[in-house]
Amino acid sequence: MSKKNRGILATTAVVAAMTLGFKLLGFVKQAVVAYYFGTTFETDIYNLAYTFVGTLTSAFVRAISISMVSIYTHTLVQKGKEAASKLICACVEFMLPIAPVILLFTYMFTPLIAKMLAPSYTPDESMLLQHYLRICYPFFVFSIITMVGTSLMDSNKDFIISRTESFFTSTLTILCCVLLYSTQAVTSLVIAQYLSYILFSALLIIRGRRYVNYSFVRFKDVPELPTILTAALPVFIGNSVAQINKIVDGSISSGLGAGNASALSYAVVLEDLVVNVIVNNVVDILYVNFSNFAAEGNIEQLSKTMKSAVRAMICIMTPITVITCFCAKEIVSIVFLRGEFNQNSLMMTSAALIGYAIGFISSGVRDIASRGLYAFKDTKRPMITGFFAVATNVLFSVILSRYMGIMGVAFASSISLTINFIINSLMLRKYIPDYSLLELVPILLKQIPGCLVLVLLIFGIKSLLSNSILIFGFSALLGLILYSLILSLMRIEEINLIKEKLIAKIRH
Repeated sequence: MSKKNRGILATTAVVAAMTLGFKLLGFVKQAVVAYYFGTTFETDIYNLAYTFVGTLTSAFVRAISISMVSIYTHTLVQKGKEAASKLICACVEFMLPIAPVILLFTYMFTPLIAKMLAPSYTPDESMLLQHYLRICYPFFVFSIITMVGTSLMDSNKDFIISRTESFFTSTLTILCCVLLYSTQAVTSLVIAQYLSYILFSALLIIRGRRYVNYSFVRFKDVPELPTILTAALPVFIGNSVAQINKIVDGSISSGLGAGNASALSYAVVLEDLVVNVIVNNVVDILYVNFSNFAAEGNIEQLSKTMKSAVRAMICIMTPITVITCFCAKEIVSIVFLRGEFNQNSLMMTSAALIGYAIGFISSGVRDIASRGLYAFKDTKRPMITGFFAVATNVLFSVILSRYMGIMGVAFASSISLTINFIINSLMLRKYIPDYSLLELVPILLKQIPGCLVLVLLIFGIKSLLSNSILIFGFSALLGLILYSLILSLMRIEEINLIKEKLIAKIRH
C-alpha cells in the first residue's frame, strides 16, 4: 500500500479517535436528555420538528459543501490561495441573503409541514408542533456559516477544528438541561442548540483567518461560483430525497403510538456514533483525496484508494453490526435506562437500533461510492439514485411497520441504503472501468467465520453475566480482538495495516 494511502488511514485514525471522545461526551448528553425527558409526547413533537429542520438543512449544507470541497481544492491547486480565498467569500456573500427568503417560505407553510410530519395529530397537538418548528427554523442561518467553515477546514486538511461541533452541542445541552429544565422544559434543548451554533460559528470564523482573507468580492471576479451552484443543485435534490427518508420514518413512527418517534430519535443518536466516528470521518478525508486525485488525473491511484477503503470499511463495520444487533438492549440500557426512560422506552429504542444497525455496512460503502462520483463532478447520478432510495424506503417503511413496528421503520432505511450503494457502484464504472461489485464477494465471504465466532461469543457471555455494562464491554472488547485475529489470519491487507499502525502508536 502506498505512503499516501497509509497517511490517509493514519489521519482517519486520529480524527476518529478525537471524534470518539466527543461522541462519548455525546452519550452523556443523551443520557441526561433521556433522564429528564424520556419518551413522551412532548419529546416526540420536539424530535419531529428538530429532525425536519435538521435533515433539510443538512441536505442543503451537504450539497454546497460537497461541491465546494471539490472546486475549492481544484482552485487552490490550479490558481493559488488568493483565488481560493475569493471563492469562499463569494459563497458566503451569495448564500447569506438566500437564508431569509427560505425562512419566509417555511414560516408560511408551517401548518402544511406540521400536517405532513404528523397526519394523525389533533389540531391542538399540531399547533404545538408548529410552535417548535418555528423556533427551530433559524438553525438554517447558522448552518450556512458552519458549512462554509467546515468545508474550508476539510479542504485544507484541518480536520480537528471542524469536528469540535459535537463538543459544544453536548456540553451546552447538559448544562441547559440541568439549569433550565424546571422553567423551560423541552425548550431548554432549543436554547442549547442556539448557544452551540453561536460558539462553534465564532471558532470557525477565527480559525478560518488562516486560509481566507475576509473581504467583499464581486461575483464576476469568481468564475468558479456558478460551477459550485450548478454542481450543488442536483446534489441538493439528491440529498433532499435521501433526507426525506428520515422525515418519512418520523411521520410513520408518530402514528405507531406515543413515544415511538422519540425512541426512533434515540436510536438515531446511537447510530450516529458509528456513522460520525467511522463513516463520516473516513469519507470526508477520502473525498478530499479523491478530489485531488481527480484534479491531477491520477485515476489509477483514486481507484486503488477507493477499493482499499471499501474493503476496510466492510471489515470494520461487520463486527460492529453484529455486536450492535445482539447487544442492542444492553447498549440502550447503559446509555438511557434511568429517570423517565423506562422499560417500554428500552424495548422500542432497542428494536429501532437493530433495524438501523443492519445498514451500517451499506451506509459506509454507499458514502464512499457517492464521494467517488462527486470527485468526478458527477452530481446528477447520485441524485437519480436518491429517488430510487427514497421510494424504496417509503414502500418498505409502510409495509414493514405494520408487521415489525418501529423496527420495520428502521430496517426499511437499511434496505434503502443497500440499494443506494449498489446503484452508485454500478454508475462508478463509467469513470473507473475496473471497479466491480464482484470484487467485494471474497471480502464478504471472509467475514462469515468471524461473524459466527462473534455470535457464539456474545451468547456465551450473556449466559454467564447479567450486568448490561459487563455484557457489552466483554462482547465488544473480546469480540473485536477475536474478530481482528481471524481476519489477520486470512491475510487481509487493510487489517494488517491497521494492526501495524496501532502497534506503532502504542510503542511510540
